[in-house]
Amino acid sequence: MRRWILIFYDAKQPGPNPTTVRLFVLERGGLSFDVETIDLAALENRRRPYLENVNARGELPALRLDDGRVITEITAICGYFDEIAQGGRHLCGNSPVERAEVHMWTRRMYLEIISHFVAWFRGSDIAVEAYRGNRILQLEAMHSNRLIAERGLNMLDDEMAEKAFIAGENLSMADIILYGFMAAAGPETPWLNVPQRPSVGGWYDRMSARPAAKQMLKPFGSRVELAAQ
Repeated sequence: MRRWILIFYDAKQPGPNPTTVRLFVLERGGLSFDVETIDLAALENRRRPYLENVNARGELPALRLDDGRVITEITAICGYFDEIAQGGRHLCGNSPVERAEVHMWTRRMYLEIISHFVAWFRGSDIAVEAYRGNRILQLEAMHSNRLIAERGLNMLDDEMAEKAFIAGENLSMADIILYGFMAAAGPETPWLNVPQRPSVGGWYDRMSARPAAKQMLKPFGSRVELAAQ
């Protein structure tokens, strides 16, 4: 029977999904695993070896467990890492109530903000060129998606008026997923962080000042060994 080791399939480029998991790993610590780097620009993730051996959906990142099973979806990967990390503070919550609150805010960030500004980007000419037919894009919904994302950010700005982080006073998965996507979005989305949303802007600055934020855009090397934070 074949023996596997824990393998994280990372992206060579700073895409928002791999960036979010890298940020989680750097903030969580207490983790060790091997890394295989996949070239998104060359569409390596859409080629037969990756589709057949890792993820039939062609998406990154992915995590192969030591029994050979593959976990995809960034919240699932981060949740698994949170459970197996040695020492440190859980970023998905330390109690049933905390885990529920973090899950609630993480879900809100994705549904109310992230999914819509990602869809906005996928309506752009840059996205058409990048995907080359490997994803069905909704070009006609670009304007509406921006408005929905901005509405979510406006609501978050009010909700964060007296909070340091999205789910309360401690960094959590909710902060990591929103910041990971916003930071990786790049200069094409200046409307995500504007002076008219000072609470979101202050939070973004606090996240940007963290050491992990300065490392997350770079792919991991072939091996990750991190002590608990």
